[in-house]
Amino acid sequence: MISSGARPCFLIVFIVMTYGFNILWPYQCAFAQTPTKRPGLCLFDSLYPSAKLYAVEPKFQKLLSTHLPIPLKSDPEAFSTIPVVVHIIHNGGTENISNAQIERQIAILNEDFGKLSGTPGEGKGVDTHVRFCLAKLDPFGRCTDGIVRINTPLTNHQPADRSALKNLSFWNPARYLNIYVVRTISGEVGGYASFPYAPPDEDGVVVRHHLFGDSGTAAASGGRTLTHEVGHWLGLYHTFSAGCGQDTCTEGDFVCDTPPVAAPNYSCNLNSNSCSNDLPNLPDQVRNYMDYTPDDCKNMFTPGQKNRIAATLKGVRSLIVSASNLALTGCDSAYVRPLMCPVAADFITLTTQVCSGTKVYFMDRSLNTATSWEWSFPGGTPAFSILPNPTVTYDTPGSFSAELIASNGNGSDTLQLNNYILVSKPQIGLHLPFMVNFDDGAFPSQGIGVNNPDFNIGWELDTLAAHSLPYSVSIDNLQNLNYGTRDELVLPALDLSSTRVGNNLMLNFWWAYARSDPNYSDQLIVQISKDCGANYSNIWSKSGDDLATGPTQTTPFVPNSTQWNKASVRLFQYKTEQHLQIRFVNVTDGGNRLYLDDIQINDGIPTASKEPQNLNLPLQLIPNPAQEQVFVHGKDNWREPIYCKVYDGFGRLLRDFGMLTAPVLDLIGLPAGLLLVRFESTGRIATFRLIKGS
Repeated sequence: MISSGARPCFLIVFIVMTYGFNILWPYQCAFAQTPTKRPGLCLFDSLYPSAKLYAVEPKFQKLLSTHLPIPLKSDPEAFSTIPVVVHIIHNGGTENISNAQIERQIAILNEDFGKLSGTPGEGKGVDTHVRFCLAKLDPFGRCTDGIVRINTPLTNHQPADRSALKNLSFWNPARYLNIYVVRTISGEVGGYASFPYAPPDEDGVVVRHHLFGDSGTAAASGGRTLTHEVGHWLGLYHTFSAGCGQDTCTEGDFVCDTPPVAAPNYSCNLNSNSCSNDLPNLPDQVRNYMDYTPDDCKNMFTPGQKNRIAATLKGVRSLIVSASNLALTGCDSAYVRPLMCPVAADFITLTTQVCSGTKVYFMDRSLNTATSWEWSFPGGTPAFSILPNPTVTYDTPGSFSAELIASNGNGSDTLQLNNYILVSKPQIGLHLPFMVNFDDGAFPSQGIGVNNPDFNIGWELDTLAAHSLPYSVSIDNLQNLNYGTRDELVLPALDLSSTRVGNNLMLNFWWAYARSDPNYSDQLIVQISKDCGANYSNIWSKSGDDLATGPTQTTPFVPNSTQWNKASVRLFQYKTEQHLQIRFVNVTDGGNRLYLDDIQINDGIPTASKEPQNLNLPLQLIPNPAQEQVFVHGKDNWREPIYCKVYDGFGRLLRDFGMLTAPVLDLIGLPAGLLLVRFESTGRIATFRLIKGS
């Protein structure tokens, strides 16, 4: 059963495989788990449906009303053919599956969607008249086997980084179904698919290699993981969406001939009948591809599901099955593929703009099985390589080309990309201390950057709560249905070498967060980059109960003054870096609001967010407020040298008086407002707030 705080699954649906069982799970609720535990369930249509869940459903209904009735017995030769490209994302392991395993999975799709006689797909359902074809021509019209192979650690896939797969390799989603095969997906997820009308740059399907097909590394699988996922890609909901409901046609999966199901089925119990409100009262359709039963149980789509698929292919996905597209992709009957496609050179790196001294990883993605490689990297070290995936260092600023000659026994091909790598010399970052409390009401400010990849809900200035009044920044995960999206708050480049070596160099910040349901949790990650943002590493991360500072609630979380936690991250190991970048990353999972405030990087230097110190230095500032000068009372009574510095409220140094020779500070030229005056003498420190008049 789902909890009262369950959220709808919508744009992206995932499959989770527990070891030993073919069980399908929605991604948005698939949490990290041990193999013996079942993750929390998530339905397309929650018991508490959101208006946003069905935001695109009227489009489907319009297509259905426009194109119905769709004949159930069409011309047996009239198929809608979908060109497919399979991207194998591997790191040299068993996940680099064979062409035969890939071809077998495409055959399974055709068996299932075509109800082919004599195959496991020949059930009591219907032939959807949809077929799948490995593309024979790539987007540039070159001969291909429809398979792209890329060697990268990204084969260990994080759904939050799903855009990274598209950056590696992505063919026009209006003309090809992009399928990605990876080694792992975090959280024991087995695969996921985009839903029609999702953003084009997220279109496609991702599946783990041991679930792809029924041979090779997937010998224990039936290959129905991809059938289920492509069903979602074509507009089908789970058969158990919204549970029993009331109307089997206008809610749930919006398909009249799939009987209502109270909850997912995990076994092939043909007598299961979890709902009795349908007329006639029919048992659960456990053999339907859109339930969660084992692979060897599923074998059918219904006529109503066929109609919904047909409406999708006549509407939002009409171009992909058009005659003109089949000709462009080589999937029409007129195209005759040569016995051997010539090698087609291609490569990519995800870091085309770097700072000097950065290593750049080049990945071969040549088509049609290259067996040797000759690389040229003007301006790089090495300047030449015969490795399939070389790493090159660029020490000199400039714009540089890269060239690959890819060869096999049938010939060679050359690709040269001019001005492909842009190398710059990083400017020295801002001197420490750095502090931002957002209280000036401007956002973003102080060189802070905001990355909002889906142009939807992101980091914004918040007036409802703050650790130090009146403002903080927050992100509203409660309203964000684009689960897995990474929204970034990027600090300006910093010069950590500007601090005093040996002191306790720290990143401090305050956060507040609550969950909307015990099963769902957003994630806050702090990352650091030493190479101008080309690569980031985690230095702090929390999610779940570790992130929560307030009680679980389904209403928007607004923290009170006691519901803020402080984080302190030691940065001493980076003390020599002159261009360091730090970013705060929110990964949304349908939780609740997350707040940040009072971000500070320093070595003990004062800022306005810290209480003044007076450690055994008996000094006073008179008068306070002051105009042009202020008298340091008690200076003449202290025998040791006293050193003085003045900072603004953000901890930025304004004036260094050095060793005081007179008990008077000249304030002319300093800005009006709050100043922090710091005195040091023989290990003793005193910090005072001083108001300077205009």
